[in-house]
Amino acid sequence: MSALDIILLPFVFIYRGFITVLLLPYYFVIGIGKVFGIGKNKKEEKAHVMPEVKPGETVKVVKEKRSAYETPKAPVKETDPVKISKEKEKNKIKRQKEFERLVAKARAEEARRVKEQERIRLENEKKEKERQARELERKKKEEAWEAAKEKKEAALKAKGVPVTFSDKLKSFYKKLTYNKKEELELEAKKSVLDEQFKDKSKEASRLTKPLLFTYTARNSKGELEKGEIEALSRVDVHSFLLAEGYEVYEITAAKAKPNIFTYKMKRNRLIFYLSQLSAYLKSGIALAEAVKILEDQAKAINEKKAWRAVYYDLSMGDVLSVAMEKRRDTFPRLLINMIKTAEMTGNLPETLDDMVDYYTESESTKRQMKSAMMYPVIVTIFAAVVVTFILMWVVPQFVDIYADLGSDIPTITKVVIAISDFLKDYLMYILLVLIVVILIYIYLFKNVKAFRRSMQEFAMHLPVFGNIIIYNEVTIFAKTFANLINHNVFITDSMDVLSKITENEVYKKLIFDTAKNLTKGEAISTAFKDHWAFPNIAYQMLITGEKTGRLGPMMERVSDYYQEQHRTIINQMKSLIEPIMIVVLAVLVGGILLAVILPMYGMYDAL
Repeated sequence: MSALDIILLPFVFIYRGFITVLLLPYYFVIGIGKVFGIGKNKKEEKAHVMPEVKPGETVKVVKEKRSAYETPKAPVKETDPVKISKEKEKNKIKRQKEFERLVAKARAEEARRVKEQERIRLENEKKEKERQARELERKKKEEAWEAAKEKKEAALKAKGVPVTFSDKLKSFYKKLTYNKKEELELEAKKSVLDEQFKDKSKEASRLTKPLLFTYTARNSKGELEKGEIEALSRVDVHSFLLAEGYEVYEITAAKAKPNIFTYKMKRNRLIFYLSQLSAYLKSGIALAEAVKILEDQAKAINEKKAWRAVYYDLSMGDVLSVAMEKRRDTFPRLLINMIKTAEMTGNLPETLDDMVDYYTESESTKRQMKSAMMYPVIVTIFAAVVVTFILMWVVPQFVDIYADLGSDIPTITKVVIAISDFLKDYLMYILLVLIVVILIYIYLFKNVKAFRRSMQEFAMHLPVFGNIIIYNEVTIFAKTFANLINHNVFITDSMDVLSKITENEVYKKLIFDTAKNLTKGEAISTAFKDHWAFPNIAYQMLITGEKTGRLGPMMERVSDYYQEQHRTIINQMKSLIEPIMIVVLAVLVGGILLAVILPMYGMYDAL
């Protein structure tokens, strides 16, 4: 006996004793029941009842002894051996058929798996071949780009033009940022896009309104380019880019927006492009190709986008005026109407030359206005800064000296000291109020028509500045009106264009009244009669042009005359403003210095 058995032996005795105590009542009840015959089953009673024996019937009594511990056995049925053998044969045939069915099913599944595996293998081989072909093509392109680059550098060296540091830096940055994974992703996108557009039936899915599509493509120089094109379908964008020699990787619809380009082209750049376009058309280059050259010449991103969009519309069959009309925020309304008229008459290059002259003169007039206003503004700001500096940092130094000496201070010095103290205490508040007032003024001037009109009328009634504004507006009105009439634009359309090229509400109202009079059958000059903003000389020449049928040439003379008057008065004002500003600045600074020096003389007399 092991040590564990010895340890567990008391627990075993305790357990057996506990079970015995629990079973004592049970055995007691069972014994009483057997003694008194209580609890016998009715089935057992029926089993002990002897059946009734009929006459002539023998009774065979079988006494079977069974033990309570024997396992009951099921009775064995007697069967026919032939029947058993047939049943076994039938079951064997059934199992054989089931086995054959399962074998056929397993073979079919195996054949399907083999076929699927073969298909996957073929697809993988095809994809691998395509990938290798793309990789080979990419390497060839890279080699071609490198060869072209080396050829270009060799040509520059042969001409004596050194390769700049910026070019070397760009080349180094391109090599440094080259991402092979990104190139593979682009090639995959290109493959998917090409497969998608192989189905020509998709070309019919065009929209009724243009959408803005963003694209990712590589141009002929090997540079990755991301841009935007307004089109009716992705197929149009894809076909256009392929025709331009691009490798297209992705085309995505961005958003619906009829007027995409809110960029307003600068006037000097517009003059350059119009002169170039006129020269290209005169040399026999097609309009679309000429616009493509303008796109290549554009350096600013917004200008390049604008000409790219015009070139796309021309490639899709639109005329130049329609392409520009879609970008009316970029190109002036006057230019669009002039080109529309020129397309009807067939003299587009001459019209472009006229517009170049018109915009050149207009730009010259605006520059004169800016130069005339720039000088007094700069001098005023400079004077304000100088006076503020003297009052805030120079005058307080002398105040301490006057306080130590205790001498009497003149009135002008007290005033200057008071202004200095006020500026030191409230300068930030003054600047804040000034900024708020300027912002409120700008907001009201831009958004409230009545306020803008009242401010413009006030400026036009000033002694010298008023004539400058009136002469400038009359010059622009007459020059534009003359161009429109000379190019056979309808009078009603001319009035619409004239109302949109000016920002002066007085002249907008005047042009609106003229258009209203035209609908009533009245003359053009009716609205201009005795109007304070339209000089009498211009009015008389307008009447003469109406009566003689030479309204265009008369308006040109009005424009030339008031342009010269405008130039003369600006030169006079510039020559007059300079001494006036010098005198004003001298009075201000001199007065402050006098206020500082006068107490010095008082202290000297006291000593």
